[in-house]
Amino acid sequence: MKSYRIIEEKGARRAEYGIILLENGTEAMRVPKISENRRDIEKLAALLNELQIEPCHFEDVVEDYLTDFSV
Repeated sequence: MKSYRIIEEKGARRAEYGIILLENGTEAMRVPKISENRRDIEKLAALLNELQIEPCHFEDVVEDYLTDFSV
């Protein structure tokens, strides 16, 4: 079973949020520090889970989010 979860990394000034992919409870992939906006990353993680994005497409979806994708 796979699931995407938000992660928080505390910086010197602000927290930054990323997403990890868990497969059978074990971290398989990580994209850290995507944004300082927690709500956007929560929406992105929810979308990844809802659409059941395959691991091979995980980084592409995040890249699309960073460049021109609107959640």
